Amino acid sequence: MKHFRPLHSLLRTRPRPGRMLRGLATVLVLLAFASPVAAEDYPADSAIEWQEWDSALFEESEARERPIFFYFHGQWCTWCRDFQDESLENPDVVDRIERHYIPVLVDLDERADLFRRYGGRGLPFVVIVNAEDEMLTRFTGHVSARDLQSILESQRDMFSVTGREITPDDAAIDNLDTFVEMLDEVYDARADRLSGSATFGTLSKRPQPWTYRFLLRTEGWEDRIPGLLHQVADDLFDEVEGGFFFFHDPDQRDPVLALETSKRLDQNAAFLWLFAEAYETLGDERYRDIAHGIRDYLREQLWDARQLRFGNSQYADREYYQLDTEKRADTEPPQVDRNTYADTSGQAIAALASFARVMEDRDTLDWARDALQALDRYLQTESGYLHGLTAAGRPAMEGYLPAQIWPEIARQELARSTEALEGELPSMPDPVAALDRLEPFFDADLGAHAERVGSDLEPWSETRSQAALAWWLYRLPEAAITDSHIDRDTVRARLRIEPGADPDDVALGFDALRRGF
Repeated sequence: MKHFRPLHSLLRTRPRPGRMLRGLATVLVLLAFASPVAAEDYPADSAIEWQEWDSALFEESEARERPIFFYFHGQWCTWCRDFQDESLENPDVVDRIERHYIPVLVDLDERADLFRRYGGRGLPFVVIVNAEDEMLTRFTGHVSARDLQSILESQRDMFSVTGREITPDDAAIDNLDTFVEMLDEVYDARADRLSGSATFGTLSKRPQPWTYRFLLRTEGWEDRIPGLLHQVADDLFDEVEGGFFFFHDPDQRDPVLALETSKRLDQNAAFLWLFAEAYETLGDERYRDIAHGIRDYLREQLWDARQLRFGNSQYADREYYQLDTEKRADTEPPQVDRNTYADTSGQAIAALASFARVMEDRDTLDWARDALQALDRYLQTESGYLHGLTAAGRPAMEGYLPAQIWPEIARQELARSTEALEGELPSMPDPVAALDRLEPFFDADLGAHAERVGSDLEPWSETRSQAALAWWLYRLPEAAITDSHIDRDTVRARLRIEPGADPDDVALGFDALRRGF
């Protein structure tokens, strides 16, 4: 059983006050352009009386003597819709949830912090905790109504269908050499995938674009990388409209069910960066074409040219993506989630900047520059970046670490590409000031920068954020780090992954280590 200290006992007595957005006027203008919520978005017709996240839930749980049923979902997710329609909304399941649980619906993208804190890796994701926030049950994936009913009755543990098999002998990976050894062990030459077993555990089937990018320049992988790249493109790249689908299950015999057809901004950003650099490194024209296809997809589907911001995902639609090219052209494409997030937008801008440098594409560089300027207007405050901006123009959530890191990585990549294409390094904001905005995140007890500050959540750290921080620091002048509160060794010490984690969580950090961070 995994145990957390109760959240309701960890309320901060002096939370940091909120700051006004610099671009408040711009945000107000966005209200006039707000996208309506789609009628089919869950939980519009749910029979369950869902509550929203609030720390007072634990007091309610104690008073009513009921555990809390957290359901994490994404509107873009096919398997979430299947799970909802076939299992959650089953009358017997609804009755048991309503009688014996406090049901709480959480959007993954809006509360990525909660999703990560409870160990979320895939969707749909269910967590059941008691009033003391002790983990009773946790599972990932679409389970049948009968199995869900059994879980609700017994609160038994459920194996995560997208997780790994972990043994008691599994050890954390905390250095570059061991990381490379693990990747070598899980490499499956017959399948051209990182899908085998190792002492670290059995890897999940999720795509690992950051890890592939790490392997581009890893000795001994020169002959393996082309097969890996071609296979992941065959699995996930949309040859008609560009962009990468979210997930492919090679063990699913039905090709329609094997493909999760949603397209996410963060994953497409990672693949854009990967294939642009693969073309730069290996010179294969297919990589160039794929990179252009991702770039064009971002512009045509996820980018809002009027508001100068990225939507975060495009919904899955199995029927639409089975249509041929001509019929697709005559059919309305799947809906785009128009919420904007600082971290995923930063990833997209950084990837576009890298693409522009490799392809010597000044138009894309200008686009990336405009996107970052708009992101600064929308989400940057005196104390840092907000997590997001809703489709309706409402700012959301302060004090989220990834939101502070990725816009700065984007700024670095833009500067690098601008110098390469225009022959002059642009003026940059004071890097020490940017690093100083991270100081409130540093938690001495953790020995790391916490994932959230100014909230009622117990401080914790995430490897993925620590890896991105290492990449940001790798690009900064040594003097800036020396003059800040940050200690390199402390950041390096956080570059480790426990059994059950993804290689992608740490790959960017190990890449920074290899390059001299």
